[in-house]
Amino acid sequence: MTDDLSIQGTLSETTVPDLFRSLIRSAETAVVTLVADGHSDAIYFAEGRITAATSTDPDMGLGEILLRSGELNLVQYSQAMERLVVSRRIGALLCELGFLQPDELLRAAERQADSVVLNAMSYRNGDYTIEFTTTIPEGVIALPLSTERLILDGVRRIDHWSLIVRGINRMERIVEPVPGSDARSYHLELSEEESHILSLLTEPQSVESLCAQSYLTNFATCRTIWGLLTVNLLQDAAESEQIDERHAAEANEYELEGLVEEYNTVYQTIFSIVFPTAGSTRSRASSARRWNRSPWRLRRPSGIRSSSRFPVLGGAGLMFKGTEGVSRGGRGEAE
Repeated sequence: MTDDLSIQGTLSETTVPDLFRSLIRSAETAVVTLVADGHSDAIYFAEGRITAATSTDPDMGLGEILLRSGELNLVQYSQAMERLVVSRRIGALLCELGFLQPDELLRAAERQADSVVLNAMSYRNGDYTIEFTTTIPEGVIALPLSTERLILDGVRRIDHWSLIVRGINRMERIVEPVPGSDARSYHLELSEEESHILSLLTEPQSVESLCAQSYLTNFATCRTIWGLLTVNLLQDAAESEQIDERHAAEANEYELEGLVEEYNTVYQTIFSIVFPTAGSTRSRASSARRWNRSPWRLRRPSGIRSSSRFPVLGGAGLMFKGTEGVSRGGRGEAE
């Protein structure tokens, strides 16, 4: 991964949920490394989905997770730690000792990854590195984690207003549901608070307006909005307006280009009638050259990029010199 693009920064300028949001929206494959509180976490994304997470935090080990949940007792935990060597995975050792069944190992690994991600989302200080890559590193086992639900749960556990206000950015921020969010919401099994906020958004509204309407506390309302933004169930209203404006502009460009072509076809026919020439190939070529130089022909200037479809007026524009000359003597010369 050393040859791949990487981005570095500090968590004092952003939040972990907002880092995740950018990777989800862009469907990136990347490794997010977080260095905070004296240890390092690695969260692995594959096409915008969290697939694995590890940590050097001693309280985030698989044995500690199982001990905390009661699936290992203290005697079993101690025996496993005594026999564990650096080059060996503790999961395989727990299965060998009979403390864990193979089918239970996958679920335990999922809970460990969940715990690492949930804990990391509340970091207020530290450094981050995002390494973009094409594949997940060898040795990392991809797990069937529910990315959106995991992130929503992580945001809901955050009790630091400094993080929430950083994620919301401003109370005047106007948000709206992302198109198709209803179907996604159904599969995510949203909490009552999350469903409540979405129900208020029958039209784009500011964060301040939602706080005034919601039965939740302002703190909980802002936190819930932030969570829905992070998993792309909500978006900034300006984003959709810009997309609509761009589509409308493209449609207008196509329509205007069609009108220009139609205009040129009609007026080229008129031009050939007004300025008749002999039927020789040379005369027809001369007539075509005269039409191309005519101030009546609409054209694009050479400075417009070839990718631009927007037709512009050349020559005399829409006000044509020379029409009087045609009516008086059929000379067709612009005055």
